[in-house]
Amino acid sequence: MNFGVLHICDYAAAYKGGFMNALEFLRKDVEKDGIRQVYLLPHRALSTNAKSWIEDMRRDGAVVYVQTDSFVKNIFLLRKIIKENKIKKIFRHFNDFPMDVITKIVCPKIPVVRFFQCTYNASGLSHKLRTLLYKKDVLVGVSPSVTEKAELSFPDREIETLEHALYFDRLETVDEFERKDKISCLTMGYNVKVKGIDLTFEAFRHIREEHDVHLYVVVASHRDEFEEEIRKTFGEKPEWITVLPPTENIGTYYHNTDIILSPSRTEGALPFAVFEAMYCGCLAVASDIPQQLTDKVSTVRYFKSEDVDDYVRVLSKAVEDVKKPETDAEREKARKEITSNYSMQVWADNFRKYL
Repeated sequence: MNFGVLHICDYAAAYKGGFMNALEFLRKDVEKDGIRQVYLLPHRALSTNAKSWIEDMRRDGAVVYVQTDSFVKNIFLLRKIIKENKIKKIFRHFNDFPMDVITKIVCPKIPVVRFFQCTYNASGLSHKLRTLLYKKDVLVGVSPSVTEKAELSFPDREIETLEHALYFDRLETVDEFERKDKISCLTMGYNVKVKGIDLTFEAFRHIREEHDVHLYVVVASHRDEFEEEIRKTFGEKPEWITVLPPTENIGTYYHNTDIILSPSRTEGALPFAVFEAMYCGCLAVASDIPQQLTDKVSTVRYFKSEDVDDYVRVLSKAVEDVKKPETDAEREKARKEITSNYSMQVWADNFRKYL
């Protein structure tokens, strides 16, 4: 290899997800050009299920380091990584303030490209310190709405946009799934207020008066808290709600869903679960918050955020359209738009300008 680039990622989720799969696609895409990609992950990755996919990556030839639990030891670790891998550029993903400081200490002259993976909220002393730490960095938002928010926080900086990609291959694995014999709706998240799931509960009270629908909710964490919210809302868990665990083979859920719901009151960035589900053939109903609006996929059905009546109107129409033959053209159009705008290759080609 001629030189290396280092991705410092504050990421330790149970699954690689779209984020790490995108970086791995990029790694293989640029290897032929003599560029080595190196990863540095947070210390907590050693105590989560992330250990499994880290080992898979290493077996596949990836160079993956994990931080220690010591600030001083991480200084020496970063020096070692820089030297051994001839690192010429650093990419920062997610916020990791101690590592930001260490990066400036160890390699103040190495260019840094910093990706805002979610909405950046400027506040207090921490923002002032980050303003200093980010002074010479290239700043990039992963969606137009994220970039717009970052521009408000850093008004004197030019901030670029490089939208995330979807890893279509991971959507093709479908496990066995016991689906109810009803119109299937799927939504994500345990926080009923942030994700607008309370709005979905209220909308379903009305929808179910005329339509036989079932609601699946994928809850990655805080399941007990979420089920308590269900009990508070309905007294007991209705038979038309099923809570699902997270899965690496998320295509299993999408391929058994008729309509993906994203009624969020706020999102950190463009919610790609909606596009993944649409790629798999789902219709999509979403709130019209800025983070969810896009001109690249024209078939998302929007309702006025927090307006339950409008939510019911839009969702009822989607339920009625699920089995109509003419709706197949809508599904096919969505798949083509998503493929042409959000493929890994499109993203990797656009990423190259930062290497």
